Amino acid sequence: MFLERRVSPSAPTELIELSGPDAAAFAQAQFCNDIAALTPGASQLNAWLNPQGRVRRLFHLLRAEEDRFLLLLRGGGAASLLPTLRMFVLRLKVRLQVLSGWHWAEAATDAAPPDGAWPLALPGGRRLLLREGAAVEGLPFAQTLARDIDAGLPWLPAPALEQLLPSWMEFARLGALSHHKGCYPGQEIVARLHFRGGGDKRVPVRLAAADHAALHEVSALRDAAGGEAGLLLQQVKMPDGSGLALAVVRRELAETGSVLQGGETALQVLPATWNATAAASETT
Repeated sequence: MFLERRVSPSAPTELIELSGPDAAAFAQAQFCNDIAALTPGASQLNAWLNPQGRVRRLFHLLRAEEDRFLLLLRGGGAASLLPTLRMFVLRLKVRLQVLSGWHWAEAATDAAPPDGAWPLALPGGRRLLLREGAAVEGLPFAQTLARDIDAGLPWLPAPALEQLLPSWMEFARLGALSHHKGCYPGQEIVARLHFRGGGDKRVPVRLAAADHAALHEVSALRDAAGGEAGLLLQQVKMPDGSGLALAVVRRELAETGSVLQGGETALQVLPATWNATAAASETT
């Protein structure tokens, strides 16, 4: 599971477009974040859950116009998702289609976006730039991936799709979920875990490996006794050749310094940096 080979802003990206008079109603009824206050040009993190409350897809949702939304997926293919999503259109006047030929990159500065580019908000005050046709100048993807890991912001590889609860990835902290909106698929599970407890049995962690190359095909993680420990979501090569990764693991294994196994590779749990990152962004 080597994310950097499969997700890169240098290659054209497919989006999902929702358009039509009922596009907003469809998005509000299906996705777990509240789009009601989202104005044209604004964006948010959002997700589509299955009835068991597991995350089918995590994505950036841009309200391009009052009745037009663009979804940039953080893992999983757009074309493969579309048939399932269309099953829920019913009598709503909304069109769903895949758009090809888009590019994105993380903004390197706070300057105004280039012509034709949409800014997508990230936690901690960061921004992605999204544009159709021409490539977008920005930070190297490896740098963006490392910053995502330090922010606890996941990409979802294929083994993680429909496996993880929003609370295990701290969607509320990331601004990707609302506990105050109306019903949506999986909402009953999410609400019960939030208000009655039990949604924190797994947590996101940063991991370090001595050799990044050894992480290329790692997905499942094991504890010292060989038991199931969690899933590795994304990783990046650091300047010294080591690997930095983000995973979701059982809470009792998340203590700093704990060692997990990914195949034959040992990964050590690092201190969480996202709370400190969020605090710093609030004071700047």
